[in-house]
Amino acid sequence: MACVGHLATSTNKALAARLTQNTADHPIGVPVVIAQGLADVVVLPAATDEYVNQRCAAGQQIEYWKVTGRDHGGIVQPGSPLEAPLVAWTSARFANQPQARGCQRKSF
Repeated sequence: MACVGHLATSTNKALAARLTQNTADHPIGVPVVIAQGLADVVVLPAATDEYVNQRCAAGQQIEYWKVTGRDHGGIVQPGSPLEAPLVAWTSARFANQPQARGCQRKSF
């Protein structure tokens, strides 16, 4: 679990247990896109990189989008570089178009 090392889980066993329960470390059977703002201080880009690398190594299909200059709240605000790609990606899924195979990485 990528983000556990940054929290006081050694002194809070209940928090550690809950984080473990909520880690998406099993195959996800639906299309997955993960977007990370490179200016995010809530979810650090290095933590998301580590998570994506782990899931890709486990065979999960993922599209991983990194967005320069965007933080946690600004990544999907109107005018974000992800606005058009996210609508297009979602529309393609609703149209039953398959997600790209493997792990795809894009920068915006």
